[in-house]
Amino acid sequence: MNESIKVIIDTDPGVDDAIAILMALVWPRIAPNIELVGITTVGGNVALARATRNALALLEYAGRQDLPVAQGASRPLSGRYGYSHKFHGQTGLSRRLPRPTSRAINASAVEYLAHQLQRQPGQCHLIALGPLTNLSQLMAAHPHALSQSASIVVMGGAVEVPGNVTPHAEFNFYSDPVAANEVISSGIPLTLVDLSVCRQVFIGRDEVENLKSASPVGRLVVQILLNWFRKDPNRQLFEFYDPLALAVALRPGLIARRQLEVVVETSDLARLGRSKVVSNEGPVAVANDVDGEAFAVLLYDLFELTRR
Repeated sequence: MNESIKVIIDTDPGVDDAIAILMALVWPRIAPNIELVGITTVGGNVALARATRNALALLEYAGRQDLPVAQGASRPLSGRYGYSHKFHGQTGLSRRLPRPTSRAINASAVEYLAHQLQRQPGQCHLIALGPLTNLSQLMAAHPHALSQSASIVVMGGAVEVPGNVTPHAEFNFYSDPVAANEVISSGIPLTLVDLSVCRQVFIGRDEVENLKSASPVGRLVVQILLNWFRKDPNRQLFEFYDPLALAVALRPGLIARRQLEVVVETSDLARLGRSKVVSNEGPVAVANDVDGEAFAVLLYDLFELTRR
C-alpha cells in the first residue's frame, strides 16, 4: 500500500488558486494516498477575509467542511497588498458560491502550520500559492518548523523572464518581496514554479467553451473558466499558474529543474520583487521546462473533462 501523502495549501483564492484547491480535493480519485489536510489563507489576490471566505466556500461546495482553514496575514511584512481585482474580479472568483456556513479555525495560519509540521516532521507537503508572508512569519516564530516539511513547492517569481506586474516582478513576490526573499534565500530546499513554466501550460477560450464534465467539481471548474473569459472579450488564454504548482508537488516528474541560489530584490524600487540568480548551485529547484501534454491529460482526468 502506498504511503499517505499529506498536503497543506497556503493560498489567496483567486481563480487559479480555486482550481488548484479543487484539484487537490479530487486527486484521491486517481491516487487514494493523497490527502489534503488543511488550508491556510493569506491576503494577495484579494483581501484576507475574502480569501478565507473563498477557501471555505470551495470546501463546502465539494462537501469537505471537515477540513480546517486557518487565517494568516492580512498585510505583507511591509506596506499593503495591492490585490488583483482586474484579473480575478472583486470577489476573487468568477463564479458566485453560496456564503459558507463554516468558519476558519481559531488557530492562526502560523500556529496551525507550526503544529502540523512539528507534530509530523517530514510528513506534510506544503504548497504555497500566494504571497509568502505566512511562511516568513512561521520562520520568525518557529525557526525550525518550515524545514520539517516533506517538501515545499512555491508558485512565484520570474527567473530570467519578464514579470507580470512589472517588467521584473511576478505578482506573489511583488506583493511581499521581503517575505519572498526571506523564504527563498533561507537555504531550506524548495521547488520554485515560476512564470517561465507557468506560461507553458494554458487553455484557450474556444477549448473551454467546448468543455463539459461528468462531475460537480469539474462542472464548477468549467464555469469558473468560462466566466473568467466572458469578463473580458480580449482574453484568449488562461495560464495555469497555481494548478501547475499543485500538480508539480504531487507529480514532480512533470517538470525539469535546475538547482540555483536565488534572492529577491527588496530595496531597489524599480526592480522590487525581482528574482535574481546569484549562483548556479543552490537549494532552490527552479522549474525550467514542463510536460504540457501530461499536465493537460492530468487536468482532464482529475475533473472528468470531455469535449462536447
